[in-house]
Amino acid sequence: MSELGDRLRASRESQGISLAQAAAETRILQRYLVALEEGDYKYLPGDVYARGFIRNYALYLKIPVEELIQLYRYERGRTEPIVIRPAVVAPRIRGAMLPNFFGMFFVMLCIVGFIWLILRVTEFMNLGTSPIDTTSSQATATIAVVAPTAITEPTLAAEAPTAAPNPSGAATATPEAAMGATPTPEAPIVMVIKVDAGKNPGSWLNVKTDNKSVFQKVLKPGESLRYTAQRSVWIRAGNAYVVTVNINGVEQRLSNTPGDVVSFSWPPP
Repeated sequence: MSELGDRLRASRESQGISLAQAAAETRILQRYLVALEEGDYKYLPGDVYARGFIRNYALYLKIPVEELIQLYRYERGRTEPIVIRPAVVAPRIRGAMLPNFFGMFFVMLCIVGFIWLILRVTEFMNLGTSPIDTTSSQATATIAVVAPTAITEPTLAAEAPTAAPNPSGAATATPEAAMGATPTPEAPIVMVIKVDAGKNPGSWLNVKTDNKSVFQKVLKPGESLRYTAQRSVWIRAGNAYVVTVNINGVEQRLSNTPGDVVSFSWPPP
């Protein structure tokens, strides 16, 4: 029996608290509470846990905590405060691991150095045979460079006849005249849009050629637009009654109803 255990048991019993109730409310296993009250500290998980159990149990029973901690130290044979020192196992493990690590690093370094040395020796041996190939390639390159220099004379001779005048006297002017006289071909679709002159509000137009918007605003009375397209034209006209469209020389009015909104496309869908 121990004085610490007697005080804990006496305080618990005086308050009418059972071991099961104390274990449930302190969240300390019942066997650890029994070990504390019996003084069987060997059944506790460790010194730090034992002091934690005593502190929580004393607070639960409303007993001075430090007094019970001192009793516990005295009964465990420790009259001085417990000093926590770092374990010495970790340095031993690190000391055992460091030589192995450096040994492996040294071995890998030796292997890499050996491979590098083999590659350098192989490269040097290959360079020993390269001068012959280099000389031959240089000689070939020299011959290839000299050969084109002899082609300059035929080039000049070919240019001379082009500069010579044609006996007909009109050959030089004929190509230039022919090029200048070649007319620019008209686009497949030529469209002219007109708004009737006079007193009318004009027409708001949205014009697209080849699916690209080219005009989008009001065309005033008496004004006209001309566009060319390769594939198609499309018109959205407000007040189409005053709008005429000429496609490749064929003219037509978009609507016969004043204020009508019409969509027009060419070729027809």
